[in-house]
Amino acid sequence: MDLFEEISKEKEEFPKLHSFPKRISRYKLNFYQIFSILVFIVCFFLGIILGNLFATCQPSSFYYYEACSVTEFNFSLMIAVWAIGLLVTVFIFAIGHIIALLTDISKKLSKFRV
Repeated sequence: MDLFEEISKEKEEFPKLHSFPKRISRYKLNFYQIFSILVFIVCFFLGIILGNLFATCQPSSFYYYEACSVTEFNFSLMIAVWAIGLLVTVFIFAIGHIIALLTDISKKLSKFRV
């Protein structure tokens, strides 16, 4: 067989924008994947809330000034919470995807059992 013929048989066009809801609706999420999406939403809002709660002091011209006269939003804390939340979310989602693949394999193998 010619490799290029095989590639042209398997080749698909790029999906159009209006076909995304159809593709997404065909994919069923399991508990872990839904839980990971909820964790990402919670971490998104938690990053904004923690960035506001633990505000940083605006730099002043006085070196040894003890009190903060003006506080600023803590972007670094917000980005850190978002990054950690994204890593945790991707990890949980990957576990859910592996479980979904293994259940599909199990269903297909159960058809061949006698």
